[in-house]
Amino acid sequence: MTTTSPAIGTLVQAFFAEHLLGHKRASPQTVGSYRDAFRLLLGFLRARTGTEPVALRLADLDAPMILAFLDHLEQERKNTVQSRNARLAALRSFFRFVAFREPGSLALATRVLTIPTKRATRTLVTYLTRTEIDAIVAAP
Repeated sequence: MTTTSPAIGTLVQAFFAEHLLGHKRASPQTVGSYRDAFRLLLGFLRARTGTEPVALRLADLDAPMILAFLDHLEQERKNTVQSRNARLAALRSFFRFVAFREPGSLALATRVLTIPTKRATRTLVTYLTRTEIDAIVAAP
């Protein structure tokens, strides 16, 4: 952790107030989802590092820490891959904003932005049995 790294609090506030609400005009559902992602991340960081959210710096959010957070979501919170990817989408959006807002943090942002989404297995939704489908197709 470096003391020259920007504080997370001011960046997160600008991300929500200026970027999501002002520039992107994000829906309330998107803002709520991103807010929840940051609540989980900040709680994870406090538990992992012992640092209160107000004292966190951007350098504390490096790629290994983000990967540890994503693993925590899946392993300990038992989130699905889709939920993990939704949290990652919120963090990617934040780091795209950081890349423009804090050019000195471009390398950090780029490393986080390269974290891939996980592929999820899609379950086939079947409402009708094969016999019922055959009956519907044969009806006309």
